[in-house]
Amino acid sequence: MPFLTDMYHEQNRARTSAAETTTTENTAKATEFDPDRLRALLRERILGQDDAIETVVRAIVLAKAGAVDPDRPLANLLLVGPTGVGKTELVRTVAAQLRSGPDDLCRVDMNALAQEHYAASFSGAPPGYAGSKEAYSVFDRDTVQGDPYRPGIVLFDEVEKAHPTVLRALLQVLDSGILKLASGQERISFRNTLVFLTSNLGSAEIARIQGVPWRRGLDRLLRRGKSPVIDTALREFFDPEFINRIDDTVHFAELGKETARGIVSLEVALLRRRLLRKQVHLEVGEDALALLAERGFNPVYGARALRRTMRTQLTAAVAEEIVRHGPNGGAPLHLKASAPDGAVRVSGQRAE
Repeated sequence: MPFLTDMYHEQNRARTSAAETTTTENTAKATEFDPDRLRALLRERILGQDDAIETVVRAIVLAKAGAVDPDRPLANLLLVGPTGVGKTELVRTVAAQLRSGPDDLCRVDMNALAQEHYAASFSGAPPGYAGSKEAYSVFDRDTVQGDPYRPGIVLFDEVEKAHPTVLRALLQVLDSGILKLASGQERISFRNTLVFLTSNLGSAEIARIQGVPWRRGLDRLLRRGKSPVIDTALREFFDPEFINRIDDTVHFAELGKETARGIVSLEVALLRRRLLRKQVHLEVGEDALALLAERGFNPVYGARALRRTMRTQLTAAVAEEIVRHGPNGGAPLHLKASAPDGAVRVSGQRAE
């Protein structure tokens, strides 16, 4: 019996030691941070937005160095620009690098809080109303507050769509880093949190400018990276006290033709990786890439227009070819996409 007892304690000590080693390794991994690596990874995923990426990386570096006000969020960043230029995708990529994955963030769709009676889901139901004691809110506390090794990340998407009551509650978060729930008994801390807000204000006016060639050229000449149209829209919509609580307004540029070509190449690479899981090897010719970029380029709708074009003209043709060949004992299928006559054509054959 003493031998068995000693063996039992030895196994416990071994398990404890292994757990401590794993915790130490995870802690070391979580505390590793290389701004150059983050910058490079963001540029690989978000094309044509180097200025915006630089601003976001600078804010994260300040937070990591502890050079921020401890009584406020780590950063309050307002991401502005036309639709489909990578605002939300940038935040997801940051989450993938600083936390466990691109979906490891608390995303609040402010469009869902457009009605006043939905404001209770932001700061909880007030005393006397159903749910007040439970302190329910749209925030996942663990994701918002983070931990000593990882910051929390919160994304307020399309912030201009929220009801003014919600925006007033948001002021409290941006200013003090604390959200006091309406019950008065609970609070959520945002002081270890990177707060991102996105806005499409000014997009409609930019779309009108894009329809007039001489205005488009003049706007690009005068803008030099920042759109006066968007700045004006922000000042007209938000109160000065809201703008004053933003640490940086991150301007995203409209997509150009060169960037469109890069996005098509990136999306094709993602499609190829997905198909490889099904033993399908896809090769896309330069003529097909150029055609997709040309037909999908739309400075008003950005990357989403490119993805729609890819879906209808490339992905659908690939899917049809895969279905046509059908299963064949797991033999790899080789597909080739080209555009010899102004249309994307896909041909394929099974490996012998």
